[in-house]
Amino acid sequence: MNGPEILEFDDAALSRFRRRLLRTKGSFEQRDFLSAICNDESFLQVLNEKVSTQGSKEPELSPEPLTESEFKQPPVNTEEELYNAWSFLTPRVACRTTFWAKLTCRHIEFGRIKSSYLAGNGNPNASGIERIERAIQNEGDEGAKLVDDCVRTVLRRLGGLPEVRGNRSVYVDCPFARAWWREHLVSEVSKGNKDIIPDVREVTRINQTYWEELVVLVVSRNSVLGSREIRNRFILSLANLIVRKTNSPLRVAKNLRNACRMVGAIQASKELSVLNDSELMSVMDEVVRVHHKLGNNATD
Repeated sequence: MNGPEILEFDDAALSRFRRRLLRTKGSFEQRDFLSAICNDESFLQVLNEKVSTQGSKEPELSPEPLTESEFKQPPVNTEEELYNAWSFLTPRVACRTTFWAKLTCRHIEFGRIKSSYLAGNGNPNASGIERIERAIQNEGDEGAKLVDDCVRTVLRRLGGLPEVRGNRSVYVDCPFARAWWREHLVSEVSKGNKDIIPDVREVTRINQTYWEELVVLVVSRNSVLGSREIRNRFILSLANLIVRKTNSPLRVAKNLRNACRMVGAIQASKELSVLNDSELMSVMDEVVRVHHKLGNNATD
């Protein structure tokens, strides 16, 4: 990247910070960390004292403050706006927990989100603050588990938790990173065709489990689909069917996984990358049709 390096946390320092926090369930350090999260300034002070920063190029922030629910599950238009603001990023940067963790902290620093949002989980009836308070008020083994679970959620929302969740964590667990990668995938598959964009967006947002399957089987470097062209054509075929058939079995993550494996098996015996677009489209459409029918038969 030409010009100043992107602003991010030091990788070694951030990894040490996460490992130290996760060393002992329910430890004083974990409880102290959760207490700090209840106050934006205290949380930022902890991070700035424990984790050094490098680079100077500061990406734009969300133009408007986000509510807690908007941060946990940003609406499609919000994810689109965030991606547009960060469209200059390369995948090499966008896969780094160090970048997203620092960017999330800057959103806290400038009042776009509150640090307590990081503790929120999938429970719509409990805020991050409420979850923290419930965790630190409990003692014994139950309290230790609640505290540890809460700390892990914070680290995952902050920028990903690769020590526990692997490299896919940044794509799945960090809301800002997830927004970028979803829209990046939409952009690559649609190639700017406005008629295709809504259909591809629907595929990336069926549910969290489905997105995680897409990450594991499609976005990762070790994708069973092989090349980017094969991946994009497969997703496009998937989008075409899912939009037409809203009850398709291919909306289930397990069936998506099986379809991807079939593409991998075909790729192992036939070099798909040498096919022209029309030939590749026929292969991917057939894979999708087969697994749509197989899924229906399995539920009959």
